[in-house]
Amino acid sequence: MFELMPFLVALERSILADWVGGPIYPVISALHILAFAFVIVPVLMADVRVLTVGAADETVIRLARIAVFGFGCAALTGILLFSVQATRYAENPAIYWKFGFLCAAGLNALCFRWFVNLRQSIAFVSAIFWCGVLFSGRWIAFAG
Repeated sequence: MFELMPFLVALERSILADWVGGPIYPVISALHILAFAFVIVPVLMADVRVLTVGAADETVIRLARIAVFGFGCAALTGILLFSVQATRYAENPAIYWKFGFLCAAGLNALCFRWFVNLRQSIAFVSAIFWCGVLFSGRWIAFAG
């Protein structure tokens, strides 16, 4: 079985973690929050649009592109932030909630593409999952 803790310890002791954990940490943290804003705002706007219009039109497609860009930036900055305190985060239940909500939101997005006739219900669930990502992400700082 794969033992995760030695990998996390090595990650915390890496040059990357030393670089991120220095004076640049607040900048990366702020960029992570900004990047997440570029995820949640377009997603929620698209969800509301689908709920009111009943379909995924060109506006929803444009919003989805912004959200994908924001997600990429949030993932990159999140990995950098994680590297600084990887072992502490591994013991924090909030991070598992956050990753669970992220996975659920990703599966929900696939369902949105596959089940066209259920898009309004899927958009409603999407809003719940992404708010779950937001709340559990903030909980990380206060739990564990």
